[in-house]
Order: sequence, then C-alpha cells, then structure tokens
Amino acid sequence: MNQFLTLLALSILSVTTAFSQSVKINWSKAADSAQQALTTQFWSKSQNYFLHNNNGNDTFDYWWNAHALDVLANGFTRTKDPAYTARMSNLLTGIYNMNGSHWANKFYDDMEWLALACLHAYDVTNDSKYKEVAEILWDNINAGWTNIHGGGIMWQSGMPDSKNACSNGPAIIIAAKLYKLNKAGEDLSWAKKIYQWQEAYLVDTSRGVVWDAFGNYKETGLYTYNQGTWLGAALELYTITKDNKYLQDALKTANYIIKDQQKFAPNGILKDEGAGDGGLFKGIFISYLNELIRLKEISRSTRNEYIQFLKTNGESLLTKATYRPDYIFNSDWSAQPKGPKTDGSIQLSACMLLEALAGL
Repeated sequence: MNQFLTLLALSILSVTTAFSQSVKINWSKAADSAQQALTTQFWSKSQNYFLHNNNGNDTFDYWWNAHALDVLANGFTRTKDPAYTARMSNLLTGIYNMNGSHWANKFYDDMEWLALACLHAYDVTNDSKYKEVAEILWDNINAGWTNIHGGGIMWQSGMPDSKNACSNGPAIIIAAKLYKLNKAGEDLSWAKKIYQWQEAYLVDTSRGVVWDAFGNYKETGLYTYNQGTWLGAALELYTITKDNKYLQDALKTANYIIKDQQKFAPNGILKDEGAGDGGLFKGIFISYLNELIRLKEISRSTRNEYIQFLKTNGESLLTKATYRPDYIFNSDWSAQPKGPKTDGSIQLSACMLLEALAGL
C-alpha cells in the first residue's frame, strides 16, 4: 500500500509540474493586447483623451488620463514604437484642452499624478515639454502646503485642513525626481519635509501602513495606492541619500501589503477596490513595487518574492478576470467580468500590471 501511495504521489507531482511548466504567459503580448483594447475602446479621437468608460460615458477624468500617459510611456519603453509617443503628445494636448486650457486643477493630487506622468514621459522621450509641464505643476503643488495639522499639502484648494496621503506621498516623489534632474537643494528639502510630516501623521510605522488622511485612521479606509506612493517616496529618497532608513521603510510597507491576506492581498491577489477611482488604486501600488524590485540593493530572495507576487496577480488576471476576445478586465482580479464594459480606471490598472511583468 505504501509503495502504491508513493507512486500515486509521484504521478500527481509529475502531472502538476508538467502543467505548471506548460502554462507560460507571454507578458509582452498580453501587455500589447491590453494597450490595444485601451486605445480602441476608450480613446476619443476627436478630443484626444481617454473616456471614463467604454459604455458611452465621455466624462473627462483628469487624474485617470494622467495615468494613461504613464501607461503609454510604459508601452513606449517596452516597444520603442513611435505610435506611443505620438499618442502621448496628443494626450497631453487633450488633457490641457479638456481642463479648460490650463494645467492647474483644484485637486492637488490630480496635479501630482500628471506631474509624475510627465516626468516619466520626459525620462523615456527626452522631450522637454513634459518636464516643463511637470515644473509648472510643481510650483502649484508646493503652494498647497499649510501649517494646519502640523503641515502637509492640501488635498483640495480652499480646504487647508484636508491633508490626505494621496496629496502628500506623490508630492514627495515629484520633489525627489526634480532634485535628481535639476539638483536644486530646495526640491530635496521639500521631499524630506513632506516625508517627515507624512510619517508623523499618516503612517502606522509599526506596520508601514499608510492611513487615508489626517483624522481618518480607520482600518476600513486603507487603500493600496497610498501604500504604493509611500514606498515609492521612500525609494526615491533612498536612491538620493543612501540612508538605509528609507530603504527599510519601503521594504516594510511592501512586505506588509503583499503578505496581508486580511486587508490587502487575500489569497495573494490584491484586493478588489471597485470601479471608479478605486479601479486605479492597485495599478499604482504595482508601479511602485515594480520600481522597488529593480533596486539592486534588495536581496535576491526579496526580489524573487516580489516578482512571484506580481506573477500570481498577473496569472489570476489573465486566467480568471479577462473578458475575451475584447481583452477587458474585471476590478476583481480573481473573478470573471460580467461583460465587455468597464471603467477606464480598471483597464489602466491591468495595463500597469501587465507592463510591469513584461518589463521584468
């Protein structure tokens, strides 16, 4: 009997191993398909921006389109296809026009997302117009700092006490990236000052978890994107200063999120944060985790753990949460979409995941 059970176990192991080896995903092709669906189903040819959804809602979402610019920059980095840079340029014009022919927005986080996307676009194209827009936006953003609640950048103009993680984490990254470009000490000072404020008022340092806003310390109000920008901020400051404290901050947050099956990653899959704005949250976390993976100072075992986390999410997305042949995705990366209609935010998050995996 023992010999039979041993043979049976070996047989099952052989079949399982063969199956796992046979399931090989071409991440670059998957990213191509996701990008194509984004363009064919969400792009407004007449006004040069990405629509709210592919079901007739043509609302202009400033910060979603900022992330669309980021996604297009990822596509260009991977393929070097000039079609991406042409669309990036058209999109930048479209954002400006749809925002009333100016760059500024009453929401500071909106401006921050666009500034970050423009810095990414400048990095991959060396086109100075993107850097110029980022610098214009940064001048508006740092003016949002108020001393209420000890400091921090407002979430919305006219609301000086609205100190949110989404308006401070990205600001740290912008200031740090601009310091790398221009070597202006003021920008580095801004990055450190905002970081110190956010750590003091919005971060549970025992876990590395970022709260949503000053005064909102509810466990039910924890969002993946705030964790992403925090680890991204720590990573930027580490690469500038080489202060190990920043690296440990980034690792603590990343490790907590990917291992927390209660709030953030049930069964190893990033949680469903719904449609609308929430549809973008996971993609933002993925983007900054992807940057951390590329840091040479992290250990091989940690890097492999992070890569496997991305692969687990990507495999679940493509095998369980993709509507074919449209290549449209569900906000829940472990469940089949109900149909081919979805919000652009959800499509963008999936693109971010697939581009990250293709790049790795």
